[in-house]
Amino acid sequence: MRQTGSIASQGRQGMLVTSKSISPMTNTTRTIRRSLKVVRSGVDSGLDTAAPEFPSSSAEIVQQCYKAIKSAYSDGVTRQRVEIILPLIGATDIDDWPGGIRQQFKAAQPMVEDILVQLKNLPGLEGPLSAKIIDDADAVGAWSGENVSLVLFPTAETIGELRKITEATKKLQVIVNPQWNTEGNVINDFGVLPWVRQPALELVKSFKDTYMVKQLRINGDNTRWIYFHGYGWKVSVVRGPKEMTTILTSQVKPTYKEVEDELRKLPWTMSSKGLFDRIQAEAEFNRKSLESLPPSNE
Repeated sequence: MRQTGSIASQGRQGMLVTSKSISPMTNTTRTIRRSLKVVRSGVDSGLDTAAPEFPSSSAEIVQQCYKAIKSAYSDGVTRQRVEIILPLIGATDIDDWPGGIRQQFKAAQPMVEDILVQLKNLPGLEGPLSAKIIDDADAVGAWSGENVSLVLFPTAETIGELRKITEATKKLQVIVNPQWNTEGNVINDFGVLPWVRQPALELVKSFKDTYMVKQLRINGDNTRWIYFHGYGWKVSVVRGPKEMTTILTSQVKPTYKEVEDELRKLPWTMSSKGLFDRIQAEAEFNRKSLESLPPSNE
C-alpha cells in the first residue's frame, strides 16, 4: 500500500462540484405492480408513499445518503455499504472520466466529507478523524476514527487494510462505491484460493446495503434506480424532460430482465419498440449527447 500527497492534497479549493450528470425529475403517481417474483417476495408490505424519490442533485444525494446511514445505524446496522452517483467533472466527447478513478476521487471526496461531517454530529460518533490514501494508484481513500470510519473505492487488493480499519472502529463503518467484483462462481476479484477468498468474501458480505442510486440505460430507455434503507428498491423510467414513472418496487434488488420486462409492457417506451426503431433512437441519442458537450479548448 502507498500513501502519497497527490490525491490527499486535493482539498476543497478549486474542486468543481456540479450536478451535470443528474437531471431534475418529477415522479408520476403511477406505480406498476404486476405478478413479478420480486413483488411476491413481500414488496407491498414494506413500502409506503413516503419512500424517497430519485435525487436531482449531488447535494440531495448527500442528504439522502446521510439519512439512510443514520436510519440503518439506529436499526443496529454498523457495517454499511453505499453507492452514489458522482458529478461529472472534466468530461470529454469520448469519455466521461478521462482521468479515470483518480478524477472520480476528486468528485467523490467533497460528497463523502459532507456525509461524515453530519455523521460525526450524531451521539456516540463524535471524535476526530484521520484521512489517508490507502492506494494512490487506485485512489482508495479512508477517513477513520475511534467511533466511525469510511473507506472510498475499496478494492480487492486493499481488503487487508479495510479489515484493519473496520476492526479498529468501534461503532460505524461505511464503504462507498467498492470496486471489487464478487459475481464469479469460480473466479472473482478475490482469487480462487479458498483460504484467501473466503475470509475476504465474509468481510465484504458483512457490509449491508443501506443506500444506492444509479442510472442505467436499457434498450434506449433511461432508468433510475434507488435503494433506501427501510424502503427497499424503486425503479423508474424517464418519460419526459422533468417526469419519471415508477415501474417497479421491491425489497429485493430487481434483475435487469425484470426491469426490461416491465419496460416492454409500456407502449411509450423504447423497449416496447422493434429493433430498428431502437437502433435509430440510440443513434439520435448519441448525436445529441455529442452536440450538448462544451466545445474543445484546443
